[in-house]
Amino acid sequence: MSSINRPLTAPNLTFDLQIQLAELRKEEAYHRSGRAGRTLAKSGRMRVTLVAMAQGNVIGTHQADSPMTLHVLSGHIRFRAGGEVHELQAGQLLFFGPGDAHDLSATEETALLLTLSAIGDDFAGGQGEERGGIPLG
Repeated sequence: MSSINRPLTAPNLTFDLQIQLAELRKEEAYHRSGRAGRTLAKSGRMRVTLVAMAQGNVIGTHQADSPMTLHVLSGHIRFRAGGEVHELQAGQLLFFGPGDAHDLSATEETALLLTLSAIGDDFAGGQGEERGGIPLG
């Protein structure tokens, strides 16, 4: 469901993440690129985005302009930071500040909850979910 058909901001929003993930995994973008994402909520400079990644999907090195968290809901990811390889599995959360994020890869079908807190104009100009965060498709 596109954001045009659902609220992204309200005093309270509730989400069934399993239903949301099932919908993401049916999207053309998921089948084409191995990943799909959906902003669930936004307020001011904060964004909460659900990301589905297929096994073997890799998000290459990119510049993260804002601090963010990656909460692994299911599956397993591997990434490089500070010259070392790190791994996260279901139930673990990674916080990282602005800087480079390197080679985030899903070693199995994975679901992530990404929380961004924009700095400066990270979300300015209608650049969508790719600016200042992880490219989703």
